[in-house]
Order: sequence, then C-alpha cells, then structure tokens
Amino acid sequence: MDISFDIYNDKGDQVRVALSYYDTEILQAFTNDSLTLTLVFYDVTLVRISGNQTLGIQTLQAISDVLFRFMSENDNVVLCFYCDDLTDVVRHHKELTPQEYRSRLFSRMFDKYVQANDITDIVNYGIRIEDNNSPRFAHFITPVKYLSAVKILGEIIMEK
Repeated sequence: MDISFDIYNDKGDQVRVALSYYDTEILQAFTNDSLTLTLVFYDVTLVRISGNQTLGIQTLQAISDVLFRFMSENDNVVLCFYCDDLTDVVRHHKELTPQEYRSRLFSRMFDKYVQANDITDIVNYGIRIEDNNSPRFAHFITPVKYLSAVKILGEIIMEK
C-alpha cells in the first residue's frame, strides 16, 4: 500500500512525503534472511509540489514528525531513503554532489529529530553505493531491534 502526506509552510511551499511499499518478493532477490523478510520496507520520496525556497527547520521537523509517527504506528516498518541525482538541489556546499548533499541533509534532519525528541530505539543506517565514479547514498531508518537484519541487506546492496 502506498501512502502520501502533504506538508505546507507559511512561505507557500508544499512538500509531498510519499511512502511506497516494497513487495517482499523483490527483497527475496537480495536476501533469504528470515528476519529481514518479516520487515515491511517503504521507500520514502520527498517531492516539492510548490515553492522554490530552501526548506526551513520547521518544515523538516514536520516531515520528521510524519515519518516517526508512521513508524510508531507500524512496528515492523523500515523506511528507505535513496539519495539520487535526478534533479539538482540548491546547496551552499557546491563541492558536494546533489546525492551527498541530500544524504548529509537527511542525516542531520534525522539526528536533530531523535536528539530533540529523546528517541533511542530508532536509528539511521546509511550506506554508500559506488556507481561508476558517481556514488549514491541510501539510508534505512529502522528500529534498533532490526538493525542487524537491515545491515545484512545493506551489505548485499553495496556489493551489487
């Protein structure tokens, strides 16, 4: 089941948080680990619907609120963020690729949220995927109790 939430701010920005379900049959192509196959994976995509300003901390906080609420209501969910280069992103650090910038931004957003809300049972497991001199980055937001299974999957993905 795919789900989406729209986040608005006072500057006129609208960001859609889209959660797309990964079919477990797809996961079986990567692993046969029984714990991993009991998890429910959702790809998280952030799509700007309107506005062109840099998203502020309040908007990032609202996005985090939606994602953590979804996780708290669904015990066996793992969220997956893939940092691509399909579109450029406004960034202050021009030496970073769009993928690396998104990865760092996402990690900072996650770290600030868990710290501010004293969350200790959910972690961000990030991986770097080498792809023809253009690295890609992915993040798995997972309950700590599933981290070992998610790491197995991450290692398999990095090898492919």
